[in-house]
Amino acid sequence: MKKLCAMVSLVVSGLAFADVVDNPGPFNLTFDSGILKIGQLNPMAIDQLSIAGSVDGGGNVTIPMAGVVLPDFTLTGTPIGSVTVRFVPLTDGTGALNPLTGEAGAAISFRVRLINSLLPSGCAIVPINLALTTGTDGGLTGVAYSPDDGTATYVDNTFAVPRTSNCGLFGGAIDSQIGLPSASGNNFVDQLHGTFDTIFVGS
Repeated sequence: MKKLCAMVSLVVSGLAFADVVDNPGPFNLTFDSGILKIGQLNPMAIDQLSIAGSVDGGGNVTIPMAGVVLPDFTLTGTPIGSVTVRFVPLTDGTGALNPLTGEAGAAISFRVRLINSLLPSGCAIVPINLALTTGTDGGLTGVAYSPDDGTATYVDNTFAVPRTSNCGLFGGAIDSQIGLPSASGNNFVDQLHGTFDTIFVGS
């Protein structure tokens, strides 16, 4: 009887601590489409974002700052002409991936630099804290990770965007044009479709 109990205990223990991901390791997640909306600006297309990171056996995702690559955007029609918008990660990102359920997410905080010869070098919007999910967030719903082809579609409908800081005389004008501060629910990332170069599986 004691032997049977010990065997059951080992089995249950093994199940409780079973790895979520059978083949943990590094990955490149490349996004080919998506939409970013901030304040009262027109939606901007996201079609060149890439994220390099790693996932462990427990499904925990780590994303180094240097692993986030997003090309600059251009803000036009401002009182000072075109302004380059550059997303710079503030810290390493974190996340989760469960190939069995399809649940996936990533949390990344950004400083958004606003670059123009008439703006101080420290002009920025900070922080913007994205919490991407393949589930439902606010009024948006993503698409679960698929272990068949390594794809997932992320959304975020709850991040807030503060006023600009350190933008000198033009800060108020830029805030007015963008519609800042912009409360949670007024901004979104939608239909952010990406593909992992490693197809992670679980069992």
